[in-house]
Amino acid sequence: MDVSIVTSLYGSASHLAGFLEQLEADLKFLESRGYSAESIIVSNAPDRREQRILRTALGSPWWADHSRLIVVPRETLYASWNRGVRASSGSAITFWSVDDWRNPAAMVEGIDLIRQGGDVVRFPWIQAVERRPSRGTVKRMVAIKDADGGNLTDCQSAFCLGPFFMFSRAIFDKLGPFDEQFHIVGDFDWQLRVTSSSTLVQGKRLAGVFFADGANLSGTGSQRALVEHNFLTKRYGLERPVWPLDERARKLSLSYRVDESVVRGTTADWSYDRQWLRYRTWNRVYHRCRRLAGGPVRLARTLTARGRQ
Repeated sequence: MDVSIVTSLYGSASHLAGFLEQLEADLKFLESRGYSAESIIVSNAPDRREQRILRTALGSPWWADHSRLIVVPRETLYASWNRGVRASSGSAITFWSVDDWRNPAAMVEGIDLIRQGGDVVRFPWIQAVERRPSRGTVKRMVAIKDADGGNLTDCQSAFCLGPFFMFSRAIFDKLGPFDEQFHIVGDFDWQLRVTSSSTLVQGKRLAGVFFADGANLSGTGSQRALVEHNFLTKRYGLERPVWPLDERARKLSLSYRVDESVVRGTTADWSYDRQWLRYRTWNRVYHRCRRLAGGPVRLARTLTARGRQ
């Protein structure tokens, strides 16, 4: 098999049908160019909508020959990535998030560069960021990320591979899998291990469009991201300051195992993230109520006046 495309799903129903259409089109494009390709889909605790969409889309004989569906309880993204890589057979491997768009011509280029001896291939890509600071207000920013253009940082200081990198099975087997204890920075951790002792190649094709809406763990403002970046600073002796943490995040940091190069098979604890998301939701509700009702003094006066009526 020339290339395996690994996708991890969780809470993906709103994007899933469109993604599967894109995936089928890209697989057929690769085949039309003479490359064999497969899709490995790891579905984390799928809800009924996801189950229905997957059952409908993957029920055809064509999909049976081109995909493998693995259903698991919820695990970290990097545990699913490792699971997908282990189940795949491609000599080149890439990941595809369900809400992004991929250019199959870039995958062709990546396969060829890996055949020529590249261990890891990165590409230029488009980053589309959408923020909703208030009701009825949408801010959209689009940027082209390109190492040749000078806006991708050094691989030892920040994540430089981008969301659409490809790598050889040989380098994965040699240098090891992703650290499954991470929720956010497992790809950065893997990058720090791999790019320091492998051949990183720059592709020329635009790889795709990465959509960021702030809803993922790395974009919510949770201090888990700071905890994990501090962990990398300690693990690799990076020359950068340690981020200050609040009390809950300091307790969270104790759950990570810094003395092992890779942690596999851990049971993910989502309690911190659930608590953070609840806090963020209630904080938004509070501020919306403040905007509608005014400040506390005004609200008290309003309620007092109504009580006298």
